[in-house]
Amino acid sequence: MNYLETLKNIAKDNKRKKENLILLLVLLVILLISINYIFSSDNSTKDTTVENKVEEQTVQSESIEDRISEILSQISGVSEVSVIINYSNNGNTNVVYDTKETLNENGNVTSVEKNVAYNEKSGEKTAIIQMYNTPSVEGVIVVAKGVESSDLKQRLSTALGNLLGIASYKVQVFEK
Repeated sequence: MNYLETLKNIAKDNKRKKENLILLLVLLVILLISINYIFSSDNSTKDTTVENKVEEQTVQSESIEDRISEILSQISGVSEVSVIINYSNNGNTNVVYDTKETLNENGNVTSVEKNVAYNEKSGEKTAIIQMYNTPSVEGVIVVAKGVESSDLKQRLSTALGNLLGIASYKVQVFEK
């Protein structure tokens, strides 16, 4: 049977014509919703990746402060240590881009398309990271029991300066 003949027969019948038009509209709506879902899921993956990086940096910062507090509390005469580290920036991540250039007949670049390159493992996309710049430490405050002597304060300042790669004058130690 010829498809064109079938379509012509359907078009002649007004009752069938209305039903088919409604069916066509319903199918178009379903198609538009599915296309929107496909493209929006790619954007949500990118947003989730960025949010995960920010959360990861925050957790990493807190764990460094906790580790430093734990180590300093093991020093003889020092207890109940609290540490706060001030960063000048949150650090940044440079990702790898998949670049596609379009050339015209003269060999000149007419358009450049850059997309983030991803690794996909078990259905989860993660951006390929080229380089991660760690945040810069601007200063440290330490509050602890047992640091009355200026000698102990100086030793703690020097130790933290060496550990974090900053000058010891950027470390302030206070008695709790």
